[in-house]
This record gives sequence, structure tokens and C-alpha cells, in this order.
Amino acid sequence: MTEKLSILGSTGSIGTQALEVAEKLSMKISALAAYGNIELLEAQARKYKPGLVAVFDENKAKELKIKLADTDVKVLSGMDGLCEAAVSDEADTVLNSVVGMVGLKPTLCAIDEKK
Repeated sequence: MTEKLSILGSTGSIGTQALEVAEKLSMKISALAAYGNIELLEAQARKYKPGLVAVFDENKAKELKIKLADTDVKVLSGMDGLCEAAVSDEADTVLNSVVGMVGLKPTLCAIDEKK
């Protein structure tokens, strides 16, 4: 069974529902990623305390880094950030709910790492 989960697209409907299920099953959240909804992503990071969060929009990532400066959460950006969230050493399973072609590369990275 999955114990540690990385969720790409955590601020969308699938991602938020996945977080609710993970919480009920006492799963640890190791990484979160979103396009640019940093208000919700900040709240998720504070609640679930993942090791890293990734924001596709690089300017929004800079804002989130400032907002999370009082935490130990690592903030990444762009496609590289999404891919790093997908291959997080802490995660044994990746749920990718990123919309469109943006989600393809992180999925391939996760598959390469047997996630």
C-alpha cells in the first residue's frame, strides 16, 4: 500500500480530493505541485508539511518561497520543479492530475523512477 504520496496538480479538484483521501488514510504527503494557485498551495504546504512544493509559474513560485520562508518546505519552479516533485525520493506513489501536455514529462519522469 502507498504510504507516501506526491500529488501534482494538488490545487485542482482531483488533487484536493486526493489530499482528503490521503488524510483519511493517514498517508504522508511528500511533494505537492500546482500551476499557480499559491494561496491554496501555501495552505496545503502548511497543513501537510511536504518536503517540497513546485509551482509551474516561476513568478508565483518566487512569491510562494517568500510566503513559506518560515517553514522547511523547499519551493521549486517550472517544468524542472514538477519533475523533481514527480521523482521525490520520499514518495512511493505519484498522482498526476496536471492538465494537458504539461503533465506528460513529469509522468515520464515518475515512470522512469518506478513510481
